[in-house]
Amino acid sequence: MTFARRLKVSAFLSLTLLLIVASLLAWTSRELHLAGEKHALADRIQALVFQRATLRDEYFLYGVERARLQWFSLTEKTAHLVGMGHREFGDKESREAMKRLTRDLAESQLISRRLAERMRGLSGVDPAFVHHDEFAGRLYSQIMLKDSSLQQEAVSLQKSARERFEQATQRMITLTLVLVFLMALGTIVNSGYLNTVLHRRMIAVKEAADQVAAGNLEHRIPAEGTDELAEMSRVFNNVTQQVQDYTKALHDSEQRYRMQLQELANVYTHTPVGLFVVDRDLRFLRLNERLAEMNCKSICEHVGRTIDEVLPPEITSQLKEIWRPVLEGGECIRNVELHGRTDASQKQPRHWLANYQPILSAGGEVTGLMGVVLDITERKAAEEMMVGARRQLEEEVQQRTAKLQLTNKHLLQEIKIRKKVEVELLKQQQKLQDMALDLAMAEERERDRIASELHDQVGQRLILAKIKLDALASNVPTGECETEAEGIGGLIEQTLQDIRSLTFQLRPPLLASAGLEAALRWLGEELYADFGLQVEFSDDGKEKTLRYEIRSTVFQAVRELMLNVAKHAGTMQCRVAILRSNDFLVVQVDDDGVGLNGDAAAKGATREGGFGLLNVRQKIEHLGGAFSIVGKAAGGTLATVTVPLDGF
Repeated sequence: MTFARRLKVSAFLSLTLLLIVASLLAWTSRELHLAGEKHALADRIQALVFQRATLRDEYFLYGVERARLQWFSLTEKTAHLVGMGHREFGDKESREAMKRLTRDLAESQLISRRLAERMRGLSGVDPAFVHHDEFAGRLYSQIMLKDSSLQQEAVSLQKSARERFEQATQRMITLTLVLVFLMALGTIVNSGYLNTVLHRRMIAVKEAADQVAAGNLEHRIPAEGTDELAEMSRVFNNVTQQVQDYTKALHDSEQRYRMQLQELANVYTHTPVGLFVVDRDLRFLRLNERLAEMNCKSICEHVGRTIDEVLPPEITSQLKEIWRPVLEGGECIRNVELHGRTDASQKQPRHWLANYQPILSAGGEVTGLMGVVLDITERKAAEEMMVGARRQLEEEVQQRTAKLQLTNKHLLQEIKIRKKVEVELLKQQQKLQDMALDLAMAEERERDRIASELHDQVGQRLILAKIKLDALASNVPTGECETEAEGIGGLIEQTLQDIRSLTFQLRPPLLASAGLEAALRWLGEELYADFGLQVEFSDDGKEKTLRYEIRSTVFQAVRELMLNVAKHAGTMQCRVAILRSNDFLVVQVDDDGVGLNGDAAAKGATREGGFGLLNVRQKIEHLGGAFSIVGKAAGGTLATVTVPLDGF
């Protein structure tokens, strides 16, 4: 929190405290005013009660009519003040006193009226002696008792009001002192807190400035809070950090500069190319060992001498012509080739590749040039050898190109022949596929024929044999051959049942009449009865139109899959899902059994390594469908049969 915000908060708290103090003082003043009014009201009630008692004696003892009128007038005023007291006094004790005052005043007023009537009824009697009347004396005694009670209640009420007035006065004085003390204490605490914070922060800033002035750039000021001094501390820390970073960067730059100078010296000394610097008078100022070796002289023989004094004329003429634009126009010359002999003992001329660039002064004037020279004599020799080799290679390429053209001509003829053979093979393959499909359809028709013969011929004959056997058994006497007849009858009945089951499996009637879904549900019931396999079916309910041959092929495939589950999966539960995906029928059979390895799944084999589903796979693929078996990660297998629907 910033100091400005703290001052605002402090001012707001002081204003709030001042408002609270003013409110409390106003409330206390009001309470004191109300207590004073109640005290004045109690005094007036007491004064009226005592004044009324004085007038009572004057009227009764001396019969003064004026006293009677004033007495009743004071009674009414007292009743009026008591009524006001009912509204003004809120505490329980005062209300009880007011109730007693009201009751005693009403009774005193009633008795006073009776006394006045009694005194008016005594005609001819001196008013000064009326009090000698016995009845009037009793009434006067009752009035005295009531007035005495009224006086006591009035005194009690006055005392209670005075005590409350004194309590309100004391409370106001105490509250005023407490609030003044709290305001003074808050002001002192706030001032002390701000002074402490400022003193501590300023000391921290001074210490940090001393540390930085002493060269310790690692020192930082603890920046706590969000006030101005904390922000100034952060700015100071940032400046110190920037100075430290700049100092470090300057030190690093110095180190890098020294390393670069060392690297440049190493490069100048150990580089495999020649380096040199000459002035405008073509006098060598600096060079390395490699250039001295190229010129067949030492470094000392170069420094301070012109190129005419060091190099032969044939080379100096080339250099002057090349260096003129560099020295006069400040141009850079790159990749220029030179050749010649630097020494008379050299048998063959040398070749060099050179780069030249000007050396500029601070004013931009050319003061000399720097050169980089590379000896390329060996490369030139290699290039000449490459030229000869290239010519020889071109001749060989021409010869081989002629041979390749001839070979290519023969290959083109062979490709034409092979394309014709491939076309014939494709035709034969298509014929084989058509024949395979015809064989599959013929197999389905043969199944239908076998199922019909089993049902119409073998089944009917067995039924006839059972009828005749039953007729023969009825003619045989009881007990003779009865056991054999029953055994033969049981065998015939079991054979009939097997033939019916085989007929249903070869060509289920539901497959032709009710459709594939009903036939598969019937197959599940049969497998549950034969093997105890529990099959859970699910169907998406969409229309799926198939020819009978495709339905039969799908039925046989699902039957083979469900038999594999019952025999080899190690589980007696499987799930069959029938659904439509775009224009294809998809049947999925999955279980949670022992699973199937990848090779077997890829080949469509059973879990025991046979090829029970291979024939079904071929039939489905010939129908334009797909057949796959994969192992699930959690265990078990998932087999999927996909065939096209009719009309697609």
